[in-house]
Amino acid sequence: MKFLTLLILSATLAACGSRSSEEEQVREVLTAMETAAEARDTSDVLAFVASDYTDNSGFDKTQIQNFLRGYFVVNQKIELIVTIDELVFPVKGLAQMNVGVTSLPAGDRAQFKVELREAGGDWKVARADRVRE
Repeated sequence: MKFLTLLILSATLAACGSRSSEEEQVREVLTAMETAAEARDTSDVLAFVASDYTDNSGFDKTQIQNFLRGYFVVNQKIELIVTIDELVFPVKGLAQMNVGVTSLPAGDRAQFKVELREAGGDWKVARADRVRE
C-alpha cells in the first residue's frame, strides 16, 4: 500500500499559477501514473518508474512491480487523493517534491519525498521515500 500510494499520490497535482515546461511535464507524468494506478494497470504505472529506482525500504523496480501486482489483486477499486506540499527543480532534469497520498475507501494516508529524473525527454520516478509523520 505504501509504495503504490507513493507512486500514485505523486501522480495527482493540483493546478496552481504559471508553470514551467518542466513542471508541466512532471505534473502530466504524475497524472498519468495516478490514472494507471486507479485503473490497476501495473505496466502503465511501471512505465513511469526508472530502471534504477530505489527507496528507503530497499525496494527496486522489480519489487515495486511485485508489490503493485499484489496490491491490485487485493484492491479491486482504487481511488487516490494526492496533495503536493512542494515541487522544486534544484537542477535541470531533477524534480523533488513532498507528496501526501490518501487511498480510498480505506482512508490510508502516507507522506513521501519523491524524486523524478528526466532522461531523453521522459520523466521517471527515481526515488520515493516514505516520511514518518
